[in-house]
Amino acid sequence: FLIGLFYFSLNIDVDIGVDIDIDDKNNNNKMMMNHLRSVCTSTRRRISSSISSINSSRSSVAFAHAFVPPLPLPRSSSIQLQYSRFTTKPTFIDENPSNPESYQLPPFQEGDDVLTNLRKNQRILSFGDVHGDILALFKFLQASQLLHPNSTITNPIWDGGDSILVQCGDILDRGPNELFCFRFLVSLAQQAEKASGKVILLHGNHEALNSNGLFHYTDPNGDEEIEVVLGQTMDTVKSEGTKRWRIQYAGNQPSRWSAFEPGGWLSKPLLCNMSVAAVVGKTVFVHAGLTKQHLLEYGGIQNMNTECRTWYDTPLPSELQNDDGYLFQSVDEVIQNANLRAKIAMQTMPKCLGGGIGAASPVWMREYSSPADTTPKNSLKAQKMMNECLDELSKEIDCGYNIERMVMGHTPQSKINTVLENKAWRIDVGASTGVLSGTPEVLEIIHCGGENDEDVINILTVDGERIPAIERQIVEIPF
Repeated sequence: FLIGLFYFSLNIDVDIGVDIDIDDKNNNNKMMMNHLRSVCTSTRRRISSSISSINSSRSSVAFAHAFVPPLPLPRSSSIQLQYSRFTTKPTFIDENPSNPESYQLPPFQEGDDVLTNLRKNQRILSFGDVHGDILALFKFLQASQLLHPNSTITNPIWDGGDSILVQCGDILDRGPNELFCFRFLVSLAQQAEKASGKVILLHGNHEALNSNGLFHYTDPNGDEEIEVVLGQTMDTVKSEGTKRWRIQYAGNQPSRWSAFEPGGWLSKPLLCNMSVAAVVGKTVFVHAGLTKQHLLEYGGIQNMNTECRTWYDTPLPSELQNDDGYLFQSVDEVIQNANLRAKIAMQTMPKCLGGGIGAASPVWMREYSSPADTTPKNSLKAQKMMNECLDELSKEIDCGYNIERMVMGHTPQSKINTVLENKAWRIDVGASTGVLSGTPEVLEIIHCGGENDEDVINILTVDGERIPAIERQIVEIPF
């Protein structure tokens, strides 16, 4: 019956999510659901793209992703790295890339998202969106001066001592090395913890999209990486070693969806230990932005992060889990199951992760960051929002000093810059080849490193420059 179903499906077009209805009484993520509908109506998917491969054999692939030769790399922006599909014996982070333990961030501990007890002159480093580009990620880390000079792409060595690194989200989508980038950062996080340092990874809107089965921003090579690294291993452990488990995802990238959905392959080791926002010293870090309304509505930063960890840690209802594939009696049932899977994930997703293009959530808003390289569109309103948010945060945390600034990614700039009286730092430089191929830069904050215990802020470049904050201030000129 299943074989007949697969061949029957060859001529059936399916819009994943098109028939999702919105319950106005439980409308936490209406923007996201509308976004799903608009995308799906323009992006036709065939069930057969996945299902037809269920009983077909795929030749073994000798690579796990696009490797970079594991050679020591100097701290230089002029170095040219060449991708290779093959490599000699993988080292360190590539020893077992399909094992979820290779993505195990240090388990989140209470208080990890509010770190205010820092020593004087402790370094805080941050950079923005990576979007699946391992070369851009490596250059970010080189610029940050957190890597040992002997580090390689496949063997990063933490040399930052007790420094704190915050990556502001959007590791996923647009690039070919998403899993590679995660393993690279996980390795550094594990090493940093042993050296009294810390690596904090934040959720971006693209992590949220992937967790809901929305894959319209993925790169074909990134899809192949996930399929080869994770999918082939999933085939050996699910549905008695067959590919029948893929049917339940109705052709919508089963390996990717299964990896990032709540309760998925990488949810517990990776996504559950990431945060939506974090306070480090006198700075709050978030992917897109925070407002006072967010803090009051979501119960503060720590409650926001707790809700997200709970959501990622909770598998979807058992009636949607159909790894053996035998429970489906028709193509319509397959489609309905996939639609319901997406609908339940979105309806249960915390509001702080929800939204869509133009939404005002912490992972989607652009009131502080757009337009790029100049002051926000409505600067007076944005300044008021920023001031209120930082004041509310200072009261919420009550650590003996005020929270003075917000660092965000999400909106690509030509270079790191600051607006709104130096309270909004925009650090996404579009470094991925899937975005703008921008030049990586890193924000450096020296905690209480200046006069009167003021923070010292610099921008670090891949050329080894340390640019003082005053050179990147954007001031609105009154007319």
